[in-house]
Amino acid sequence: MTTPTRPRICLLPGLDGTGRLYAPLIAALADTADIDVLAYDSTCFESYAALADMLRPALERHDDIVLVAESFAGPLGVLLAHRHPRRVRALVMAASFVRSPLPLSRIGAMLVQRMPVVAPPLFALEHVLAGSGLPAPLRAEFEAIIATLPRAVLRQRALAALRADVTKELAALEIPVLYLQARHDRLIWPKAGREVIRLSRNARHAVIDAPHFLFQMAPLPAAAEIARWLDGLRGGARG
Repeated sequence: MTTPTRPRICLLPGLDGTGRLYAPLIAALADTADIDVLAYDSTCFESYAALADMLRPALERHDDIVLVAESFAGPLGVLLAHRHPRRVRALVMAASFVRSPLPLSRIGAMLVQRMPVVAPPLFALEHVLAGSGLPAPLRAEFEAIIATLPRAVLRQRALAALRADVTKELAALEIPVLYLQARHDRLIWPKAGREVIRLSRNARHAVIDAPHFLFQMAPLPAAAEIARWLDGLRGGARG
């Protein structure tokens, strides 16, 4: 009897692009899968499509990949799965979207484009993303990330998210999709998750009791949900 190979999870970070906030999730998933964090170039950003091009070599190192896309990375995960159907076997989207995640997103994009390149106060940003607040080690890491990332890059990524539309690419995917919704998300509305489920051919929806920073604030429930889903997929393959 052959021993089943461990899944290969590739984590696609949110707006910061660093993956430096994934330590709790990686620890929680350690017994489930081999994990790579696909960080983005912090010096520039052109588009989701260009970012997908940049990540192509990382994907081509493996043949059986589970993409886990957080927040901003949802459209990127869909594009990568669509472009690499022989390599990507499943997609997890966490607190994410495939099209204009906020009401009046297009108007919001125009306003963001015209505003000066400044960062919102950290306490306000943390309140929106993490609710009651990040644990001290993650807060220090979060503050260090915000302090070093170019404001122009963050704004271009935010604009791309507000203008995103990969609905056709998602509808064309034949792979299983898991959507993790953060119950107390102040940023991504439940409508975004419902759209993912509606468009996907093979989707499962789960709600995690967490704010938008789902992986940072509830890594154990999120990892358990991913592990159960992956085990179900392997069981289906065996059947």
